[in-house]
Amino acid sequence: MKYRYLLIDLDDTLLDWHETERRALTEVFRERLGRELTPEEVASYNAINAACWKLLERKMITKPELKVKRFTEFMDFLGMQPDIAQVRGINDRYMEIMSHIVVEFPDSARVCRKLAERYTLILITNGTDWVQRGRLQGISFSDCISGVVISDEVGCNKPDPAFFEGVKAITGDADPEHYLVIGDSQSSDISFGRAIGADTVWVHFRDDGQSGEATYTVSTLSEIAKLL
Repeated sequence: MKYRYLLIDLDDTLLDWHETERRALTEVFRERLGRELTPEEVASYNAINAACWKLLERKMITKPELKVKRFTEFMDFLGMQPDIAQVRGINDRYMEIMSHIVVEFPDSARVCRKLAERYTLILITNGTDWVQRGRLQGISFSDCISGVVISDEVGCNKPDPAFFEGVKAITGDADPEHYLVIGDSQSSDISFGRAIGADTVWVHFRDDGQSGEATYTVSTLSEIAKLL
């Protein structure tokens, strides 16, 4: 293989973002509002939050606006009619809780260790810097990772090709043919790979309504190790 660097998305590629969200959301609503959320309500939040992140990727909202918008819409959905101070307080506590939650997919550590034998592994994420840094402290395969690029720290989000500047600052290599972008999101990860001229691996774990093309498509992390 011609690749030297694997740029691997974090959430819903190596870490279980849906379970992370569920735990953090359940805890903050229990703690702040004394309310137990149903699985259906959690699913509604997941959908609202995902839609907000899509807007962020398209530069239609800012990250501070996202943090307010997702909980305003969710609490309106619950019939709670919150004020802005309550929304911000819940969001801040939610993110604080989330910064301590690490849920690895079963194959993540094994696959990363295998890949690190031949490639330089760099994590790429659109998450909030201090939240992601906190979560990364708890991963079991940190010794395999050569660098982390976080959108807040480089000033833009995937799929903006400017995100690649953060990667090059680590590797010193500007040749897109040396990179393989791996991730679960067509709009974020795969589009980013295309934007910089790199090959891509779409990690398509579940039927989540996404469609699109990538250089390679896999349904498990183990398939990546076999592919490479």
